[in-house]
Amino acid sequence: MTPPVENGNQKDGMFGISRRRSRIEPPPTEFLNELRPEIESIKEENESNNFIKQKNEYLISSNELDNSGAPSFTDVSTHSKNDNANMIPPKRSIALILVNSIMSDMSFGVALPTSPSYTQKLGGTDAFSGLVVGIPTLISLLLLYPMLKFATPKSAKGYTLYYRPMLVSVFAHSVGHLMYCMADQANWLYLILIGRMFNGIGFTMFLYHKKYATDKLLVGHNRRTFLATLNILAQTLGFMAGPFLGGILAKGTRKLDNRVFNQYTGGSWVMMYIWILFGVFLVIFYKEVYPKDDRTVLEKPVDVDENSGPLSLKHIYLLTFLGLAAFVSYFNISGYQTSIPIYASKLYNYNAYQSGNFISLAALVISPFVFLSTFLSRWLEDRHIMLIGFTIGIIALVLHLILDAVHKIPVQAYFVFYSVMMYGFSIGSAPLVSLASKQMQPKYHVLSSVLFQVGLSLSNTVGAICGGAIYSITTVGFIGLCIGLSVVSFIQFLTLWNSMKLKLN
Repeated sequence: MTPPVENGNQKDGMFGISRRRSRIEPPPTEFLNELRPEIESIKEENESNNFIKQKNEYLISSNELDNSGAPSFTDVSTHSKNDNANMIPPKRSIALILVNSIMSDMSFGVALPTSPSYTQKLGGTDAFSGLVVGIPTLISLLLLYPMLKFATPKSAKGYTLYYRPMLVSVFAHSVGHLMYCMADQANWLYLILIGRMFNGIGFTMFLYHKKYATDKLLVGHNRRTFLATLNILAQTLGFMAGPFLGGILAKGTRKLDNRVFNQYTGGSWVMMYIWILFGVFLVIFYKEVYPKDDRTVLEKPVDVDENSGPLSLKHIYLLTFLGLAAFVSYFNISGYQTSIPIYASKLYNYNAYQSGNFISLAALVISPFVFLSTFLSRWLEDRHIMLIGFTIGIIALVLHLILDAVHKIPVQAYFVFYSVMMYGFSIGSAPLVSLASKQMQPKYHVLSSVLFQVGLSLSNTVGAICGGAIYSITTVGFIGLCIGLSVVSFIQFLTLWNSMKLKLN
């Protein structure tokens, strides 16, 4: 009898057998079958919780949209690109930006009716009066770069913090108006100039009014021209209210024998208190959009080329036109506004009150038309709006030149020509920054805004000086200069016509 052969696998005893069976036999399923009901219930509970969470996120995002006017993070998954093209910043912030625009133009224009007589009282000339009106925008130009650095710190990650320059404008305008008012008490002519230079620090906000309306991080492609034109309407209202306030207070305080509050300083005193009140509202209600905001993920504009190549010759030429068109438009407006108290005083024997009413009434007349122009962007391209505006402005200048040359310019005709000219160049210049933001690469948007502001600041300064010296360079020479600059800009505009074509949304 042969002994049994020992299996090699049996050397490991039970452990070897267990390993072999584990490779052959399927794993037991009884335990999993017993747990399946519990697993299914846990899945159902998780799905229910996810649904409730998504619903709450949707309600929160809808509430944020209703309260702030800006899309929230959850909008990225639920809104189309077309919705992103229609996004706008928080509505209360838009309102404060527009109010700041109105008040800035009020501060610029409140001195127009009384500046010639105020400077003459303290020993100045008409040309010095023009310098008083125009110097603030030159100061704002010199401080443009420091303010840009202040408003766009590295911590902002490419965003512009508009609250900072707005707060600076409140402080600067308050101090500037105070110094302007105290010049009579101090009997020092140059204190008027120093006060207006402080106003110039506040006028750096002119850049941010336009930049806010066309900021690619805040405003969708389809809303930029609308908000830019709305800012022009705010400027028009400021042009209306400022000279009217200065003129009516000059009339009401004409008989006051007070060197602090009188016909020359009444408007500036009121503006100082208005700025302080605005500062309180600014601190309480303004809502800044920071990089940490969930809404910032929406910054993926549908209208911008993400390539970051160098500027082409076409874009350089476009930027040149942008600066020239801004300069010409506001040179004409500022020059006319500064010349009105002098021109109307000599031709029609107007006083400061009447000159202020003249300027204000013109702004009041064109305000409804400027407001209606805000809706033109729905049906017309930017280039069409600019063509209409510049054509209207040039026609008004030519008609004024003809009647002035033959010395037959009644006050009614002068009023119509001035109003139409201001309306034309206002709406003609409105789409400039918006157009650049749609055609330029994102990294050049700030450059286009700065060029626009440089043109505006230089034009306000040079235009105000030329307007104040209207009889030194003759009325025909002044109007002819306005026409010549406008024609040069218009020709350059026509050469860019085809490259400005944009698709309407």
